[in-house]
Amino acid sequence: MSTSAPTSTALLDSLITPATLAARLGTTERSLSEWRITGRGPKFIRVGRSPRYRPEAVDAWLLAQEHASTSEEAA
Repeated sequence: MSTSAPTSTALLDSLITPATLAARLGTTERSLSEWRITGRGPKFIRVGRSPRYRPEAVDAWLLAQEHASTSEEAA
């Protein structure tokens, strides 16, 4: 009897591709790539060679970008 891993899980189905995230953020996939390299963007998961983003990680990152004034951005 052979047991194989399921081809789909709730987590895999929920992951966001760089193309989708870039479109939602109004930026480019290149910017997302640079953010991954520098650690400035949302946390990501690699599926093979492809980066993917959990919606919860994107939400957390977006909330961390919140500022009350422009002077806070430099801090």
